[in-house]
Amino acid sequence: MDLDSNRLLHALAERPWVSTIGILAGAALLVVVMHVLARGLNDGRHPWQQRLRARLGIPADKKFHEIKWLLLTAHFFLWQWVAYLLMHAWGWHDESEELLRTLFSKGFMVGGVRIVIGKLLAGMLMFLALFTFTRWLRRKLERDWLVRAGVEPSTRDTVATLFGYITFIIAVLVGLSYAGLDLSKLAIVAGALSVGIGFGLQNIVSNFVSGLILLFERPIRTGDFINVSGSEGIVRKMRIRATEIETGDRETIIVPNSNLLSNPVRNRSLRTRMGRVVLNVGVAYGSDPELVRKLLKEVAAKHPAVRGEGAVLFTNFGASSLDFELSAPIIDSDAKGSVASDLRFAIVSAFKQANVEMPFPQQDVYIRSLPDGALAPRQAD
Repeated sequence: MDLDSNRLLHALAERPWVSTIGILAGAALLVVVMHVLARGLNDGRHPWQQRLRARLGIPADKKFHEIKWLLLTAHFFLWQWVAYLLMHAWGWHDESEELLRTLFSKGFMVGGVRIVIGKLLAGMLMFLALFTFTRWLRRKLERDWLVRAGVEPSTRDTVATLFGYITFIIAVLVGLSYAGLDLSKLAIVAGALSVGIGFGLQNIVSNFVSGLILLFERPIRTGDFINVSGSEGIVRKMRIRATEIETGDRETIIVPNSNLLSNPVRNRSLRTRMGRVVLNVGVAYGSDPELVRKLLKEVAAKHPAVRGEGAVLFTNFGASSLDFELSAPIIDSDAKGSVASDLRFAIVSAFKQANVEMPFPQQDVYIRSLPDGALAPRQAD
């Protein structure tokens, strides 16, 4: 230790009771400050805390879970220094030095394995710091740098996801290295994991590999409208294990990535965002078919989302109607439902103005014979 540290320790030893009260009071005050700051960062109470959470990439409606581990690490370093100072205050110099060596250098043996608590917590602290920094870097990459570069949203999501997983693995390896773990021994752990994979982790590995294939081949992208295994919706998030699909009812369906590769998937937006609206329209017998075709084409051509005037087919002579089919290409397939509704409203209005009758199911009943007196009026009692 340097000269100033020796003077401080000597001053503590002169009045042990006063030094003990001062050390404990200072430690308690520091604990209160740490917990207040941690609670504020977890909840985002003040504007500067909200700005810090935003820079770290923490959504406003989520908690800052890493703060608990940071508090645990801070408590360990704080109270071991408190114990060290108290020992010096009461004249236990050799014992305090031995405590530091045990915590940060020598450690202790457990079942033939040497554990150094200081190194373990230092590795944890390094992992948390790197993880927090890489999460901020991922958010910056996805929402700022790639946007400025003009990269499309689906590609941004793919790059950001891969970057997040790679940096997470790097943070874990650095943390384990700081914790004193020999990385060359990870081959043993990998061998043990391979046994576990053979017995019960096939699905996890399958989904993981499928996620990598989906991210690189990109048959499905964020924002696509897909239908898989009877579930359809918009792809909101693609992760390594599963993909999130949001339905029209605002429900989120978690689909394992292996299902997206092993089952047929209908992707409405893979090659183009254009789609088609098909409407079946019936008119009463006696209506002019040429007038009906003209009205349907005019209705389709007037809609801003329809590209062109559409095609009209005379499909059938129905039981009570002449059946037509209107096929209208639209610019954005995601608006298929709203465009179909608008066209139906416009068709009803156009038919009404042109006096074209839209039929309803009806039947004509012919009575060939009746018993004698069946139509005679009934006499009053």
